[in-house]
Amino acid sequence: MQNTPIRVGALLCLLIFTANADAIVIRHDAGSTGFEQPPQRIVALTWSQAEILLTLGITPVGVASVPGYHKWHSNRPPLPASVVDVGHRGNPNLEVIAGLQPDLILGYNFRHANQLGRLQSIAPTLLYRQYPSGHDNQFRYFQQMLRITRDLGRLLQREAAATAAINGMQQTITEARQALAGAGLAGAPVVLGKFVGMGMGLRVFSDHSLAADVAGQLGLENQWHHSLPGRDFSHIQLPQMLALGNVHLIIFGDDSDETALMQRSAIWPQLAFVRRNQVYRVANSWGFGGPVSASLLAQRISQALLAGRYAEQRHPEGRP
Repeated sequence: MQNTPIRVGALLCLLIFTANADAIVIRHDAGSTGFEQPPQRIVALTWSQAEILLTLGITPVGVASVPGYHKWHSNRPPLPASVVDVGHRGNPNLEVIAGLQPDLILGYNFRHANQLGRLQSIAPTLLYRQYPSGHDNQFRYFQQMLRITRDLGRLLQREAAATAAINGMQQTITEARQALAGAGLAGAPVVLGKFVGMGMGLRVFSDHSLAADVAGQLGLENQWHHSLPGRDFSHIQLPQMLALGNVHLIIFGDDSDETALMQRSAIWPQLAFVRRNQVYRVANSWGFGGPVSASLLAQRISQALLAGRYAEQRHPEGRP
């Protein structure tokens, strides 16, 4: 009987190990977090993670800056009216979040790392990178988006939904690529941008961005390769656009005031892509989203270029 304590200790260790055997550990960009069971009440501090949750069939209890999800994210998938707005994306209201009694909070390193301790005091918190860093030039948001989708699929027991979403996105990209190749647009040079309130300036996306990655998978050639430190885009003014040359300029979103301001400039008609009628305005598309956003980017980029090619064939002297 002298070995009884040892046997009891061994049995306890075995029981503890068995109890934790089914625990799910998520390795995110702020560490590793274990869960004994799938979270049920989730707060998303980014629109991208809200999109991915909705894609997986999960409605978050709270999302930061709900009006922005409707405007900038295009509300795809639709955000239910029951979702509580927890305040600004970069400075959320911790009291409101705590009141929702979440068992998971999702955020981004660059916005929420300085609040991690306070967020963790409310609920387990997963933080992911959105942008490249100076020491990791190989970072691509497209791959990060796939990682987040798969992580949440595994954690929330929605792996089949995550796989279906990714496969559907890849099918959309493949079909769009084939259509562009059939129209003779494989390898077409593109620049992807959007107006963000800079007057006669444009935000343009670099190779690290989701938009440029999707364009590359469509068989197109992104022509803007520079980005601000720690970002996947930069800002250029109208005179700098002269250096873009003969590209297809695709502008996301409807900011007609800024377009009109540019068009009144003496520089605008001198731009090669303007002279060749290769400027395309497409619906607002979120460049930091999940599989749904990537699919929309593929559809809108390809549809704009195909419509332009069709008009060019009908009016070879120039699109009306």
